[in-house]
Amino acid sequence: MKRALAVLLFLATPASAFQEDCSSTLTQLGTLYELRTLMSKSYASSYDVQRFADRRIDELREPLPEGGHRWIRWVRPYGTGPTIKREHSVVAVQSGRDRDRVEAAGARVYEASVVVPRKRSLLRENNPVWVGTAEVTYEIDGRRTTKQEVIDQWMNPGTSRTIDLGGIADRATAVVDSATQQRHVKQALVEIHLRQAVAEDDPANPALPAIQMLQRVRESPDAVTVDAEIAAAEASVFPGAGSLPFLTILQDLRQADELMRSSKPEDQEAGNELLKETLRRLR
Repeated sequence: MKRALAVLLFLATPASAFQEDCSSTLTQLGTLYELRTLMSKSYASSYDVQRFADRRIDELREPLPEGGHRWIRWVRPYGTGPTIKREHSVVAVQSGRDRDRVEAAGARVYEASVVVPRKRSLLRENNPVWVGTAEVTYEIDGRRTTKQEVIDQWMNPGTSRTIDLGGIADRATAVVDSATQQRHVKQALVEIHLRQAVAEDDPANPALPAIQMLQRVRESPDAVTVDAEIAAAEASVFPGAGSLPFLTILQDLRQADELMRSSKPEDQEAGNELLKETLRRLR
């Protein structure tokens, strides 16, 4: 009776409201039912479940022919994100004419820094580095720009200078000229750090709830998790209707069968009890 009432309510819902409120849930249910079918196979492993989740997440983000995804956007990370580091042990002497040219390049860069780290190895202290000019050439939305900062000074260990690109560049190349004192040749380390954006699911993607569900399943690829996700999705479409934890019951039946086949009497008894308990849940 409850299921019949739920179906009547479902049919009485206006089509526009249904499409707006339930389309994402139906996407989740379709995906979960496929996942349940996979997990019902005796040979399915947690690796198979995670691989299924990864493949479906990729599909729901809609891959583009030219690369990337329609529903992925690149944003600055909160805190420390991925960083490309280019290290260089300085050879050029500041009193001479030559300068060491250090270069680093990367994609999806939003910030470039010249860094003189405190140490050049785990146990060895670093030495001062003279830095002339830092220059970054980058492209944002097809527009090529160059930012140049004249530093022209000694930078002590533990200091840095940063150039913000004002956006997320498709690609950026940073070039720095450097030198050191004669007595610190090859004992002074300078680095270029290119900080990169991170991928984030676009909130406008209608399949975002399904992606988030798959991410939860990927973290806990077990029967209880999937049954709980199915129950939640079904309840949102058919309020008040019960959901059968199929995978959990199937898992218990298999475990009961395995115990009953054991040569140990205590295992056989445990298997019989588990079978009875599982069958009671099906009534």
